[in-house]
Amino acid sequence: MTIFTELPFGVLLEGIVCLFLIATIVYCAMLDRRLRAMRTGQDGLRDLVRDLNAATTQAVSAIDSLKNASAATGEDLGERVQRARALADELALMLDAGDRIADRLGRNDKPPVVRPAAARPAAQPAAGPRQAPTNAPRDSNPSRATHPLLDALKRAR
Repeated sequence: MTIFTELPFGVLLEGIVCLFLIATIVYCAMLDRRLRAMRTGQDGLRDLVRDLNAATTQAVSAIDSLKNASAATGEDLGERVQRARALADELALMLDAGDRIADRLGRNDKPPVVRPAAARPAAQPAAGPRQAPTNAPRDSNPSRATHPLLDALKRAR
């Protein structure tokens, strides 16, 4: 203890302050390294948030595109289903009509009556313009006469 007794009190206090300053400088250096690491981490986090934001924006636009595509596909599919149902109804009517005709033909066991040639009147050329036979049905709309099943389908709806 002879060293402390010979030194003046001011020098001893300055030595203690120097030790504290050295400890403070070391602590500040360690703190500086940690802050740099944290800033680097923040920059990485900032980049991560930016990339996540871009991915979110891209996902939102992809979802909107999918919604539009599904709506268009749904409308197209609905139209096709409606057309298919109409065709199915028409086919059902045709099948029913075919079944009725087949039943009528099946019940008619008699062979068709063939008239002898002598009983037929001789065909003579007409002097004037040709006229339609009087027993033929007259319909102002020829497509309606050729498609009675279509008319029945329209009336059924």
